[in-house]
Amino acid sequence: MTQSNASPEELERLALESYRSGRYEESIEHFSLAREQYLNTGDTRKAAEIANDLCVVMLAAKQPQAALEMVLDTPEYFASQGDETRTAQAYGNLASALEACGQTSGAEDAYHQAIDGFEKLGDSEHYAATLQALSRLQLRRGKPLDALSTMQNGLETMPKARARDRLLRQLLKWPFRLLGR
Repeated sequence: MTQSNASPEELERLALESYRSGRYEESIEHFSLAREQYLNTGDTRKAAEIANDLCVVMLAAKQPQAALEMVLDTPEYFASQGDETRTAQAYGNLASALEACGQTSGAEDAYHQAIDGFEKLGDSEHYAATLQALSRLQLRRGKPLDALSTMQNGLETMPKARARDRLLRQLLKWPFRLLGR
């Protein structure tokens, strides 16, 4: 079967295999073809899902501007469809792409949108992971106390904290105790 006559589902499967094997350019090609086919058949929801997948792969392939362009409108699209889970995920992808492009203020805003969405959904795993990503960004932006507070919140909400994370959680309490918070 050639790529031109492969179904979009088959192209997605090939794209995921390529991504997991670290063959990012091949993954981008398969996802792009699948997205194009979904757009051609009018399946905009699937095309938007693939755009988010492409964003992740493009970031891994060190193509941040292409990743940003791919995911720029997807949070609003999913929100308009009432899909809260994909809206939160799309904001997380948008934040990562903005951060990779050096647009740290926009990235911080998008991380907050994703965090709010995951909290509303009760998705503690993605909530904690996004808080940790925001914390790293805040640290790079020169906001160490914000970063500490965000990281502490992320660790507190982790559903299955490893021993290292539990230790870090205890250590992070000390600066705030010293500050009287």
